[in-house]
Order: sequence, then C-alpha cells, then structure tokens
Amino acid sequence: MSAESRSLLPYLPAPVAVADPEGRAVYVNPAFAECFDAPEGEVRGRPLAELFAGGAREAVLAATARVCSDDRIVRFRMREGDRAYAVSAAPIDAEGGNVGLVFLFFEEPAGERVLAFHREIQEPLADLAHCLDALLEQTGGRRAERFRTQVESAIRASDRIRKWSDELVTLAGAEPASQEPRSCDALALAHEVAEAASRTARMAGHELDVRVPATLPEVKGDPERLAAALARFTRERLEAAPEGSHFTWTAKLLASGVLLSFTEVAPDGSPSFAPDDDAPPAALTAAVEPLGGSVARVADPVAGVTTAVRLPLAS
Repeated sequence: MSAESRSLLPYLPAPVAVADPEGRAVYVNPAFAECFDAPEGEVRGRPLAELFAGGAREAVLAATARVCSDDRIVRFRMREGDRAYAVSAAPIDAEGGNVGLVFLFFEEPAGERVLAFHREIQEPLADLAHCLDALLEQTGGRRAERFRTQVESAIRASDRIRKWSDELVTLAGAEPASQEPRSCDALALAHEVAEAASRTARMAGHELDVRVPATLPEVKGDPERLAAALARFTRERLEAAPEGSHFTWTAKLLASGVLLSFTEVAPDGSPSFAPDDDAPPAALTAAVEPLGGSVARVADPVAGVTTAVRLPLAS
C-alpha cells in the first residue's frame, strides 16, 4: 500500500486496518494500534483476525470471508475488552479485481450499545408474547385450568422483562421510542399485508375481500416490524379458520389515525373461530401500543369477529 494512498489514514480518529485478500494485515493506523495494542510493525503480515479474541475473532473472520467472496460491504458489531464497535468491512477493488479489504471501527457509546441491545431484545420478546398468546387461547376450560394459570404467569414474567429492558434504556439516557422511525407509509403497509393474506387465503380455500383507499397518510412506526406483526397475525387467523371462511381486510382514515381491520366469518355464519375473541393478540399489541396506537377485537353476531389496529398519524 503506497504512502500516497494511505496519507489520510494516520489522522483518522477511528481505528482502520487494511488487509490483503487472504486476510493478512497490510496496514493499521495509529488509532488502531492504540485501541487494540497492536503496533503496525508487529502486526504486518499476520492474519487480522488473530489480533482479536473470542467472538470478535470469529466476527472478523466471517466478515473477511464474506467480503472476499461476495465483493460487497459487510457491517457487524463486536466487543473487544470493555469496548463495543460497529465495524464496516469493504473490498478494495482495482482493474485486476479485489486486491484487499479495509476495516473501519466506530466505537459505540454506552447509550448506543444499550439501545442496540434493547432493539435485539424486543424481537424475541414479541415472538414469546405471540406464542404465549396462542397458548392462552388454547388453554380454556376446567381441564386446562392449571396450564392456563402457568401461561398467564409466563405472560406476566414476559411483561416484567420488557419493563426492565425499557428501564435499561432510560438509565442510558435515552427513550425506547427513539428507536422507531418517524413515519411509515400506511398505504404501502396495507397493500403489503393484503398481498400476503391473499396468497394464504387462496391456499387455504377462503374468500378475502380487500378494501384499501387510493391514498393514506404517513403513520408512526417501523414499517418492517408492523408488516411482520400484521402479516403473521392474518396468516395465523387464515390458517386456523375452517375451509370456506370469509375474511375482509380494510384500511381507512380516521381523525385519530389510520385504522387497519381484519374481519373473519366462519362458513356456517358463526362469527367466532376462537374461545377468547375479546383478547387482542399480544404480539400485535406489542408492536402497536408503544407507538401510541391500539389493538381491539370485537365479536358481532352478524358482522363477525373484527380485529382493529389503530396507528397514530406521524407528526
């Protein structure tokens, strides 16, 4: 690596390491040498991964292999000692192809690390809440009273985990809501869920009516998380229903936000498919309520069972 090509690297405050296509260190800047106690003269020619230990070593090895095989940027997180880093590994291309790769390490402040942990915790918590909600619906009746009590106890424990997860974020000087994007395209969300539900309905032999307006405003929330929660809910209701059931997916604008509703009617005219239709699904509630929205389930003798999700408008 020529002096001209690396002339700015010694002045970067972030650690930088350059490796050849085999993953051997070619250059490390002073910030890298200081942070990882790895002077350039001692590490040149050594496999870059050997400069780290444990999970960090595995992460660097995996990133090196992916960058060299896919010729694209790879981002990952790692810990070294008492510090955490967000790392970007990128290929160095020339006319003859890939000639190496460069690693750029950004140290993450403690608050950012806690927020990252909080985001990672929320997904398995939502999955757990969904599973417990499903078990709760299946444990009605006197014979299953003991199991129902155990499930309810597990739900309360899950709620306590979520509470303390949020408390960790507060102690780090941030708010859990800050991880949510400012807005979500409600129209795209409604169509995405409708398309997934339509495929499931066809396979299960159901009828599905989709009623979505031409326009909808932006709403609060993470598009991916909302789409995943809604798609999972509609899929499971479709799969659990008797063949020939009728469903309606509706989106409409209200003064308080956008309302997404899913109505289900059994083929014999019965409005209910589950023993506890008044309880909204926990996983869906976990994705919506932190935004200031709400989830409600209402059973009507004529109209069927409707699960209504209200998403607040974005600022």
